[in-house]
Amino acid sequence: MDLLKILDLLATLFEQWGYPIIFFGSLIEVTPLGWAVPGGAILLIAGYLSNGSQTLELVPIIIWGTFGAWIALLLAYILGSKSGLWLVKKLHQEKNAETAKKMLKNNGGAILTTSMMANLTRFWISYIAGVEKYDFFKFNIFAYVASITWVSLMVMLGYFAGFEKENLRNIVKGAGIIAWIFLIIAIVVIVKSIRHERKHFVEDLPHEKI
Repeated sequence: MDLLKILDLLATLFEQWGYPIIFFGSLIEVTPLGWAVPGGAILLIAGYLSNGSQTLELVPIIIWGTFGAWIALLLAYILGSKSGLWLVKKLHQEKNAETAKKMLKNNGGAILTTSMMANLTRFWISYIAGVEKYDFFKFNIFAYVASITWVSLMVMLGYFAGFEKENLRNIVKGAGIIAWIFLIIAIVVIVKSIRHERKHFVEDLPHEKI
């Protein structure tokens, strides 16, 4: 399968299931399993494909992506308020939880919002906000602002890249093996990024004694 067929396959996939993919991709990205789902890449692709598309529209993409991320942050807050530090201990994430607690205690709304845009802190800052019974109304606002800002940034980057869609197709069509080399490089970069985030997720796991 050549790269043009891959691009067409992605376009077909997003035309048929685009909004559910965007919603669940954004939602899962915020959870502790976010390292396994490239939610940011999904938003970039959606924005790119929406440029000139008759089925994918820019505003609904941002709405669905924001809704997914926002729901995940709210669920993290509710889980923290109901379960205390249970999930922190269960996943051995005491270090991340302690960092989130310090950020929550020492910083204002602007920093709190920014921390909910970062992939390594967004879930735990929300979870600890629930544990600490942080004002839900304020948290709700910060979570929404963080969600729509992050989603809009990713989607708009993809959308503006979409203006070069035809040029990209022409380049891919004539590049042959060079295009495959760049694709392989991109895959390697993505895999390393996922492994890096997974390392942060499991680094606190206790080692069994032999």
